[in-house]
Amino acid sequence: MFFGLIDGYNIPIMKSLLLVIDMQKGWRNRTATEAVMLRTVRLCKSFDGDIIHCCFKNDKDSLFYTQLNWEHFFDPHETDVIPEIEPLNLPIYWRSTYNCVNDETLPIIKQYDEVYIAGVFTDISVSATAMSIFDHNIPVRVVLDCVATLHGQAVHESALTSLDFAIGQRNLVKAATLMSPDK
Repeated sequence: MFFGLIDGYNIPIMKSLLLVIDMQKGWRNRTATEAVMLRTVRLCKSFDGDIIHCCFKNDKDSLFYTQLNWEHFFDPHETDVIPEIEPLNLPIYWRSTYNCVNDETLPIIKQYDEVYIAGVFTDISVSATAMSIFDHNIPVRVVLDCVATLHGQAVHESALTSLDFAIGQRNLVKAATLMSPDK
C-alpha cells in the first residue's frame, strides 16, 4: 500500500490491477461474449490503475492437446487479440493453462493491494484465476458485467454463484464502480 499526502493528511492509496483474460478472436462470439468483451474494453479505457492481459495459446505438450485432443488456439486467427483492445497496447502474458497465475504473472500480481478480473470464461479461467489469487492472500474481485462464457447462461450464473461462495459476494463488483469519470 502506498501513502499520499492529501490536504495535509497521510492517506493510504490502494494500488489496483485489472487482469483481463482472453480478449482473443477465437473466444469472440456475437451472442455469448462480444458484448462483455466490448464492455471490458470500455472498462480498460477508464480504469484508474494498471492493466495486464492474460491470453491463451495452446501447446503441443499441453494436456489440452495431448489428453483432450483439442486442436484449437495454435494460430493467429484464434490467438490474436480482438481489434478493439489492440490499440490499448496492454502487456500480454501468455499461458497454456486454465489459470492465469503462473511464475511470470504471480510476481506482478503480488505488487498490488487489490486485483480485479474481467474476461472470458467465467466458469473456467476467470474462476480458476480468482481462486488462485485469493489463495495467494491477495484481495481479488470479479467484475460481474465484464465476464462471460461460451458454455451458456446457466453455466455462467452457476460460476458466479460458486465465486460468491469462494471469494465472497462483496468481491463481485460492477464495472461502473471502477470507471474513472474523467477518462
